[in-house]
Amino acid sequence: MNTPVSSINRYDIAQMNNDAGQKAMTNDFFVFEDKELPVYDEIFRPSRSTHFTIYLQRTGSLELKVNFIDYTMSKNSVTIVRPETVHQKVRQTDDCDGVQMGFTQDFFGKSMVYKKHADRFDFFSLQAVPLFLLTDEEANLLNTLMLSLKKLFSNEEHPFKEEVMHHGFNLFMFELAAISKKYRGNVEVKHTRKEDILLGFLKLLSQQFNAERSVRYYANSLYITPKHLTKTVKELTTKTCSEFIDEMVIAEAKILLSDHALSVAQVADELHFSDQFFFSKYFKNHTHLNPTEYKNLV
Repeated sequence: MNTPVSSINRYDIAQMNNDAGQKAMTNDFFVFEDKELPVYDEIFRPSRSTHFTIYLQRTGSLELKVNFIDYTMSKNSVTIVRPETVHQKVRQTDDCDGVQMGFTQDFFGKSMVYKKHADRFDFFSLQAVPLFLLTDEEANLLNTLMLSLKKLFSNEEHPFKEEVMHHGFNLFMFELAAISKKYRGNVEVKHTRKEDILLGFLKLLSQQFNAERSVRYYANSLYITPKHLTKTVKELTTKTCSEFIDEMVIAEAKILLSDHALSVAQVADELHFSDQFFFSKYFKNHTHLNPTEYKNLV
């Protein structure tokens, strides 16, 4: 008999931050150790979250349900839970301890690792196996990376906090992708049609963004209408195709502008803008700085 919808608790990152007493965390990312979160009856009820969760079991044992399927986590197990997935802690041993990282689709979407290598993260597919048992070395690596992100994210004084955070996040995600690939072997992950469209768009975008900024171009390449592409991408990521395109172009522009050997005109040419003036206007619209001002800051 299915659990009634009314009995399923729904929570977000802001609520978790509040429960853990975290003040420095934002509402799109967190890293918590089990000892930071209070134990109360609510966590043993079926729940849905608005974010991705990656949980690493460090000691003890944990029994849980994911989409009403039973799983048992032991030392060095890692599980991946997608947004809106029904999950529930059933029971845990007294020595149960772990660390978890959560992030929203928007936070993940902003990372260059997602935009350029979306096909590497098919373990986030609805049909992917959500649990792996790691070696001590692999578990220690993920634990170290998560705790490093936790320490950095709590540091309000770091002058380049956001930049270093995203680099650290990208490193963690690549390590997780490598682990996922190892334990899945050659098992092919089946995506939905909508997921195939999104992955196809992001793959094309990573290859063509410096020359093609038209949604119609990407839609035509995928043999669908611009309206259908935009609707699908928006539904799965909460962002439009144009937002993805602009973010990719601006990120590349910042990298090129950081090279002081390149002039603004050369950067504009590299990104296939018609002229320096149009590039400068485009860059300022998205960053509130003109390219020369940005160059002087880096």
